[in-house]
Amino acid sequence: MKNNDEKENTFKIIGLTGGVGAGKSSVLAWLKEAYGAHIIVTDEVGHRLMEPGKASYERLVDAYGTDILGEDGTILRDKLAKIVFQNEESVKKVNEMVHPLVKTEVEREIASVRMLGEVSYVVVESALLKEGGLTECCDEIWYLYASTEVRIQRLMSSRGYTKERCLSVMDRQLSDTAFREIADAVIDNSGDFDDTKRQIARLLG
Repeated sequence: MKNNDEKENTFKIIGLTGGVGAGKSSVLAWLKEAYGAHIIVTDEVGHRLMEPGKASYERLVDAYGTDILGEDGTILRDKLAKIVFQNEESVKKVNEMVHPLVKTEVEREIASVRMLGEVSYVVVESALLKEGGLTECCDEIWYLYASTEVRIQRLMSSRGYTKERCLSVMDRQLSDTAFREIADAVIDNSGDFDDTKRQIARLLG
């Protein structure tokens, strides 16, 4: 049985980032299945914080009013998104409100998992690791790459997007160069997933 010091030494926090359609969900599922990793998806954290009574809820309602609420008092995320994505200044405003709260919650969850000492890996997934201040929470950053053509095919198949919508969504995200600049490792997930598994195995030793 490992003592607490040994558990501490094997505990690694990996930041997983990449653009839409890169296949992050498949990689997260594999890391959980094969390596027992604890997964933190920051979008899910953000959604939880938008629930009534939670930290982001109050800030967003104060900023945008009750027009963003449904009949049950919950935030209508589609309606909020239409307002927010009208211009870059509005996106910046929301990010400044929400990102620090998400970071705090992610740090709290990491600390809780570390205390339990039951896993060797925590994976924090976000397309906005750097913007959300989450890179400083991680021991290393993995960039999951897939070619533009592959990403478009995946999005059209899984989400029913048109090619034009795929490109529009991609244009709002970081470029390949920008992702590579913050990454300690790059995983190419353009092809056979067995090859992706081999790349992950090499990274985890």
